[in-house]
Amino acid sequence: MPATAHAAGQHPLRRHGWVIVAAFFALYEYALHQVAQRPGAQEAGLLLGAAPFILLGLGVSWRSRWRFPLLVLLALACAGLWLARAPLSLHFGWTYYMQHMGANTALGLMFGRSLRRGQTPLCTEFAAIVRGALSPALQRYTRAVTLAWTLFFAILATVSTVLFALAPVATWSTFANLCSPVLVALMFVVEAGCRRFALPGVAHAGVREAIQGYRAAMAARAGLSR
Repeated sequence: MPATAHAAGQHPLRRHGWVIVAAFFALYEYALHQVAQRPGAQEAGLLLGAAPFILLGLGVSWRSRWRFPLLVLLALACAGLWLARAPLSLHFGWTYYMQHMGANTALGLMFGRSLRRGQTPLCTEFAAIVRGALSPALQRYTRAVTLAWTLFFAILATVSTVLFALAPVATWSTFANLCSPVLVALMFVVEAGCRRFALPGVAHAGVREAIQGYRAAMAARAGLSR
């Protein structure tokens, strides 16, 4: 079945789910920024900042062979967080920093590790899933893009750390929660422009195809790690 026909037959939620996810992420980042600079909202900020860690723990626990004991430990951790919310809320900014720093560091390492000798660069893997066999020029380009994303995430993590350590929390929050998503989107736009300049005459994949390639690559890697 052609890819277009397959996409047309998909449920709208499956075809446009990434838009919903992006909108939810933007709303969450905006909420984090508002809470971070609002006096008296420390406890709400702590719980909002801890929510992704709790959801991640829930997902990992549910898929684990040790589901029940891990869920019990997660429940105990949540109970401890709730009971200690007053003193912990005095340092709620650390949960936001851990999110931002951790996510960008993890992404930078994921892209960077794929550049090691004998590994397939991550962007090359994405492109191969979407396009099939890649020309040598496209392989070189996707390797360079993988390096660019590695440096991009490293810079975001570094700037986040410097601002968190030296600047007021409102300044750090503006960068982490408002500017970072815009910078990621801008990185996609810049990369698309560079691709059209560096590879003229080559059919270029859109955002949806890129997301499909990413999801397929991550699913394949998860299957190999089991």
